[in-house]
Amino acid sequence: MKIIKKPHWLTFGILFIAAFLFAFLFSCTTSPLYEHHPFWFHGDSGIFQEMGVCLAQGGTPYLDLFDHKGAILWFIQALGILISPRWGIVILQTLFLSVTLILWYKSVHILTQRQIASLLISFLGLFFLMAFCQRGNLCEEWSLPFISLPIFLYILRWEKESSFKHIDCFVIALCVGVLAMIRLNNTAPIIGFVLWHFICCIKAKDYRRLWTDIALMCGGIALIIIICAIFYLLKAGWNGVYEMFYGTFFFNFIYIKKNNELPFSTLIQHYIPSICFIIITIIYIICQRRSLNIAVPLLISYSLTLFAIGFLGFIHYMILFIPLFIITMGGAFEISNKSAYIFFFISIIQVAILGYDAVDHLLFRIRGKKANTEINDEFHRFVSSLPSEERKSIYNAGLNHMGAGLFADENIYQCNRIIYKSHTDISKHLQDYEATHGIKDLHPIWVLTQSPRPKATDKFMQTNYTLADSIPGGEFDPIWCWKKNNEH
Repeated sequence: MKIIKKPHWLTFGILFIAAFLFAFLFSCTTSPLYEHHPFWFHGDSGIFQEMGVCLAQGGTPYLDLFDHKGAILWFIQALGILISPRWGIVILQTLFLSVTLILWYKSVHILTQRQIASLLISFLGLFFLMAFCQRGNLCEEWSLPFISLPIFLYILRWEKESSFKHIDCFVIALCVGVLAMIRLNNTAPIIGFVLWHFICCIKAKDYRRLWTDIALMCGGIALIIIICAIFYLLKAGWNGVYEMFYGTFFFNFIYIKKNNELPFSTLIQHYIPSICFIIITIIYIICQRRSLNIAVPLLISYSLTLFAIGFLGFIHYMILFIPLFIITMGGAFEISNKSAYIFFFISIIQVAILGYDAVDHLLFRIRGKKANTEINDEFHRFVSSLPSEERKSIYNAGLNHMGAGLFADENIYQCNRIIYKSHTDISKHLQDYEATHGIKDLHPIWVLTQSPRPKATDKFMQTNYTLADSIPGGEFDPIWCWKKNNEH
């Protein structure tokens, strides 16, 4: 049994500072450093923030707005908005990432008993996150502490040559429940460790413990889901509960089945780090037979994560692999110091190749270039001129990601329930429905479009709305603002 030394408090301070610097410098969809940067209001982060604004202002995600992520993600976004519209999410990102880095450090330190190596590997994980984060505030990023904690508990018990305590199983179950209620795919990296624990119970013929731990796992997962369901039941009745389950689970099966796969060349580029680390894990299994109880579940988790992501291998999905990368690097030091450092520097080269996008945004600010703020300024002018009741009755008829970010930036949310469905391949029917019936059903005072003559809604719009304003887009298309005739 290894004697596990406690890290010095200064180590935790270094990791906390690193977490803050990462959130401030590289999360350009949330960091005030990038305010009005062209990507400040783009991407999934814009939609997530608007969902948070919706919940923070008393709305009901899935009913008032729709996106196919879990309820806990909206709680996190809403909490950030309530803490501070500008700094709140960055503060939460710093706290979540600090916990993640500490868990990575402690996990590797258990394996290597080397402080410098543990710090270097933790920073390697941070560098991979920089390369994969796609401007930050994505559900995979928020999942990291809930992936890293179960892996840490698993390694802690096996290195102490003791089995899981019941409390460990329950904590892991809570983490699985949280991950499922962020996004179901994000549970994959820890399932391998859970399965291996059950396999070991079967091998030892400890069936009583097996069934007890299975019951604890089911209970912990159910507890998180029930808490979310009760919240939506109290807020919106059984329809709210149904929509929560539809948006969190059922819609994702359609999304995975119907959404476009990435080109094979792009997939290979994204998966190269994972393939390299899987090879090292296999070598780990061959060379360190005494560490099979860590290396084998690690390999199972790699396989399950690959299966969960499949051919929708967007680069931000690779974030799910990072906690597994960390443990593989720790195992590499158990094989050979020289080989581990060589692989470490190879990984740095991979990060340099994949991380250009994140660094490019930072260089944009360092060079002192001014972002094109015209669309933000003009949208602010438009919204500021509206009475409060009209701010709550704006329909986004085609702005998608950009519109979501602009609304979130103004701390308002729109009355468009199908915002996300309207820009996916699976939603042609829903898109047609939204265009022909959505405006009629919601009766918004204002409708925003990217065309002065929207084809799908042309007849209805010409009859019931008047083109009352336009917002210059600068480098983007103008936004056309239609007002309901009986309100005009």
